[in-house]
Amino acid sequence: MVMNTEQIEHFVMRYLESMECQVMEKTPVYVTVKLSEQADRALTNRPYYWGFVDRTGAEPETMRFTFVFDPAKLPPERGPVSYVTAPAGQPPAAGSANQPDGGQDSIMGRYFGVAPAFTGGGGGIGRIPRENVHYGSPRLESMMRAAAEQGRFIALFDQGYAEHRPISRGPKRSLAYEPWLMLNLKVEFACDLKREEIHSLGISLYNGAIQEGFMEQLQQRDMSPKLPNHVHTVPSRFTVDQGILLIEDHLNELLKDIDLTWAIEASERLEEELDLLDAYYIPLLKQEQEAARAAQEAAPAVVPTIINKPPSLPILPEDKEQMKENEQEQTESSVPMSIQEQYNMRRKELEWQFEPRIEIHLINAALVHLPHEQS
Repeated sequence: MVMNTEQIEHFVMRYLESMECQVMEKTPVYVTVKLSEQADRALTNRPYYWGFVDRTGAEPETMRFTFVFDPAKLPPERGPVSYVTAPAGQPPAAGSANQPDGGQDSIMGRYFGVAPAFTGGGGGIGRIPRENVHYGSPRLESMMRAAAEQGRFIALFDQGYAEHRPISRGPKRSLAYEPWLMLNLKVEFACDLKREEIHSLGISLYNGAIQEGFMEQLQQRDMSPKLPNHVHTVPSRFTVDQGILLIEDHLNELLKDIDLTWAIEASERLEEELDLLDAYYIPLLKQEQEAARAAQEAAPAVVPTIINKPPSLPILPEDKEQMKENEQEQTESSVPMSIQEQYNMRRKELEWQFEPRIEIHLINAALVHLPHEQS
């Protein structure tokens, strides 16, 4: 599925807000932010700088970025910026290496011009780097990868119900929340073709009830990782591992009812491919076997002879290892694959490509706390 501009903008803004980045300027075309430390570590690829900060305990200076969603609507004054040389038509700064009467002469300044100031958290006169964020761009892929890694396991609480619940006349009592385990799973029906399904299943760790489409239900609620006021959680009767096993059993029951026509057709295509493979390779295998039998019958008998060899120097252990590696490399490079080896390899490739199989992958998981029905 290809994301459009609105979906990309929505995802980028949600990611930046969840990473607690400071929004400096926001328009429908672009957004300029000062990255948080966590976002800077995930997006800017500065391992040496962050290694220095971790070793020395120095105050980190995070970068500022402009992410462009629609480059065609970008104002002219926010056009492409060179991060090595000064903008065209702009005279070099006073005292720079390009000035005849400037200060110290630098090789970088002599060959590449004036480099703009670093656009870190301390501000400065430098230009803010910008990047176009579109589907398939490296920056968007890095955001998606960071979101998948950092948001794979989370804990959430329902905020809306606790804030808008009716207030009783008596003392305000604590509201009971029960824990739910949510697993978002991707089910792949794979053969030479592939079809994918997303299943969002939730199980109550209090009573074992299982609900399908659990993610869609949570999207209608105000969820947050913060525990609301005057709320307590009821004890779990099932562990997380037990909840996972129950969800696996439920998903297996769902998969038993699917239409297996695709698997039957894939098996038929596999048989056709294997028949074609046999039709090509079986005559070659017979020829190879006959040639090997004839060569064995024609080979003369070998009479062992005793040769007195002069004593040789001892071989060191490291030399033996090197000799073994050289012999293995020569054997692999000089000896071609036999017909039998080619046939076996090709057969395994066809079985992997056409054999029907169902694979289940975990997308993410969450421990969700929702109002207890009996509270």
